[in-house]
Amino acid sequence: MAIVHVICATLRDDASEEAVAHALDLGRALPSADGVQHAILGRSAGHLVAATWLEGRDALEPFAASPMHMAFIMRGLAPCISGMWSAAVESEAAPPASAESMWVFALRSQETLFEWQVRDLLTAVDTLPGLAAVGVTVEERERYRAGGVVCLVPGDTAPFDAALAGARAEWGELAESIVECKVEVIPLHPTEDTEPGPVHDR
Repeated sequence: MAIVHVICATLRDDASEEAVAHALDLGRALPSADGVQHAILGRSAGHLVAATWLEGRDALEPFAASPMHMAFIMRGLAPCISGMWSAAVESEAAPPASAESMWVFALRSQETLFEWQVRDLLTAVDTLPGLAAVGVTVEERERYRAGGVVCLVPGDTAPFDAALAGARAEWGELAESIVECKVEVIPLHPTEDTEPGPVHDR
């Protein structure tokens, strides 16, 4: 079973385009880290997101300590962000062949959260339009109980937005414990200079 590692960073208001571009360039090296099966980068007006598929639990620690991941965090993101969250979840979903945008989320841990609520949330996200790779978190002392990513291809966006709004209404108070972000996927290869514009953050 693969591990999906999600990083969602909030850009500083005064972050320069040069600094953001540098962070993205470093993020493009993530697929070459040991144990990585696939990686997707995304950006919106206020966030940078990286979703990385790893071979399994044994690959998580080497990936976190890899020069590619450390450079992305310390030299890329750190100079241009005001904060970030990350979550590693176990999922059987294969990486997408392509994606135009993606929605990432994580469910904060809390004492009053029951296992059935976590399961129901993951089931609801898994049934949204798009390709979902979601699951419970695998790291000890985790701030989040569950999370993942939903990858969208052209034509998925409007149905996804509508379905998510409906699902969020049904989640009630649980929705207040969810951190989330929707971004446009950007090319992993710099030669592909057709970078889409940012989308609205949630």
